[in-house]
Amino acid sequence: MLQSISQPRTPKFMLAERVDSTPRMLAVSVLLVLMLALSVFFLKHFPTGEVAMPLSQQNLTLASGQQVQLLLYANSRTNNHILQSRATILASALLQCRKTVWQQVYLSISHEKQIMNVTMKGSKDGHFQLRNIKASDVDRHMGFFNQQWLAGVNLCE
Repeated sequence: MLQSISQPRTPKFMLAERVDSTPRMLAVSVLLVLMLALSVFFLKHFPTGEVAMPLSQQNLTLASGQQVQLLLYANSRTNNHILQSRATILASALLQCRKTVWQQVYLSISHEKQIMNVTMKGSKDGHFQLRNIKASDVDRHMGFFNQQWLAGVNLCE
């Protein structure tokens, strides 16, 4: 008995021999493939913030020499011709201004051609100015780009 205490005993069952690592590796591989598939799914169905490039950009010079950028954005190609014609009307209305607080004017139209969006961005006395105007039934009311409308929305100074 004394001899068995001093000498190391070999265990009857070796843990490493009994556990087969193949099922564990298979489970880890399946989990990694599943995570990769979920990542691809979410990237395709929930796109990250993409930078939208303007359809066109015009630099308008007012009578005072001030520069105003007119940027057009379109989500579909079907409305591009309508948006371009509306931009021409807006540009001629802007050119009637001697001076304005707006440095950038953004114009877009909904896919259904029902709503036109005019967003104006600028600064006055060091304060950021932002105005967003939505006009519905665009085809019938595009005549609102006139001097009276310009004064009403404070487009011109």
